[in-house]
Amino acid sequence: MMTARLDFLWQIQATEEKREMDALQHSNKRILFNLLPAHVATHFLDNQFRSNMNTLSQELYHQSYSRVGVVFASITNYHEFYMELDGNNQGVECLRLLNEIIADFDELLGEERFRAIDKIKTVGSTYMAAVGLMPEYRILDEGGSAALHLSALVEFVFAMRDKLVCINDNSYNNFMLRVGINIGPVVAGVIGARKPQYDIWGNTVNVASRMDST
Repeated sequence: MMTARLDFLWQIQATEEKREMDALQHSNKRILFNLLPAHVATHFLDNQFRSNMNTLSQELYHQSYSRVGVVFASITNYHEFYMELDGNNQGVECLRLLNEIIADFDELLGEERFRAIDKIKTVGSTYMAAVGLMPEYRILDEGGSAALHLSALVEFVFAMRDKLVCINDNSYNNFMLRVGINIGPVVAGVIGARKPQYDIWGNTVNVASRMDST
């Protein structure tokens, strides 16, 4: 009788431990997909980097691309708008508006017409995105494929501008968008262990950045 009861308790404990392990794995997977593009997160999961986020450092993920479209879009006069005053909670309200703008830009990427575009990162009031990184949307040639993907990137820029116009109307501001676009070879990779970050590098990126900043 005692043995049967112990077996029952052990079974309950084992079931609970499995439930907790499944929940932890699901949480880690969700975090990974929030940190990295889906195709990159899948790469790590397929290579059994499931149990410890720190193990990302054990393998350097990198991928070379012959053609990727890159865009930098900066709100050029945001620095003039940002001030730390008592009336705006020491700048918090300025940051709140910037967050609203970036969130609106992010929301655009959920639309079907922009499905091939990846957000890379934001640095201050500059938004960086790229097209041609996902395996199913790689730019295979300089003709139709490149034109199709670049037209989506340009359309995305116009949609960003339209979002900014709406925000200007509602907030009585005059934010302006400056853009740099380029296409060419890049190297993509993940750097960092505790907070892994996906990024792209190369002269293509540098030229797009310089176009945005001049």
